[in-house]
Amino acid sequence: MAVSLLASVVLIVLQAVVLVALAPLLSGTIRRTKARLQSRRGASIWQPYRDLRKWWSKETVQSATASPIQGVAPAVVLAVTLCALFLVPTVAAAAPLPGWGDLIAVVGLLAAARFMVALAALDSGSAFGGMGSSRDVSIAALIEPALVLALIVAAVSVGSTDLGAIAASGAASGLGLLTPAHAVAAVAFAIVVVAESGHHPVDNPDTHLELTMVHEGMLLEASGRRLALYMVAAHLRQALMLALFLAVFVPWGIAAEIAPVPLALGVVFFVAKLLLAGQGLALADALVPKLRILRLPEFLGVAAALALVALAARVWLPA
Repeated sequence: MAVSLLASVVLIVLQAVVLVALAPLLSGTIRRTKARLQSRRGASIWQPYRDLRKWWSKETVQSATASPIQGVAPAVVLAVTLCALFLVPTVAAAAPLPGWGDLIAVVGLLAAARFMVALAALDSGSAFGGMGSSRDVSIAALIEPALVLALIVAAVSVGSTDLGAIAASGAASGLGLLTPAHAVAAVAFAIVVVAESGHHPVDNPDTHLELTMVHEGMLLEASGRRLALYMVAAHLRQALMLALFLAVFVPWGIAAEIAPVPLALGVVFFVAKLLLAGQGLALADALVPKLRILRLPEFLGVAAALALVALAARVWLPA
């Protein structure tokens, strides 16, 4: 779908407002549902916003052995995540920045953000930071092939790696999109989403135990506004992964044109689908036990195997 400069500006503003405002709420609803499933009251769904305000008002403390990387890393991570966000269609079947990058660029930007977080954690000289970085990049090496292969399944179906074209084609196909290859690739991508967003059985988003944490271990040396920026990026990354899943595998309800009424309906459908998908992550946290770190390659290998099977089915079996 061709997008004019004015339409791109509208989509950029709309997508930034919706996702930046909604991402902490998504995390809050996930935590609240998890607490209720575990027979706990749990914190308010607005707690992530309060945490961000609290961290933003606190003083930043830095290790004496840290380099200037500590100061620039949070802003770089947030900026790279926002760049990836603008390449993914959410409320309309066109990315806010069409032609600037495709699904390969999104995967590369997510990898760049992970690299900066890991580099800053190592730069602090903390043993926990090094341990968390080591675990995170090891997990990334296992899930990135599955991520690319699952997206390639959709790209082969459309004949393009442009996410806008993939979303538009999927929405136009209706229930015809639900082929065996598409379903298997969706399952593989769902496992990737769980791993990328740090939920059970890969990671525990609520733990601070040094023997189990992955993402939290890399942020132990961050404080004040730097921690706030890291956490905004983490909320956005989780929302981005779910948005990417919805755009590629559940694109129904996305706006086919840039007009007030279709965009309003697209926002409603997107918010509803995003919050519903978040409940799936809450169910995983509450019902699935966390795996030992040495068992993760087996679990994450399933995602790559499923994505490979889906690609083979899409290439060799009739549509």
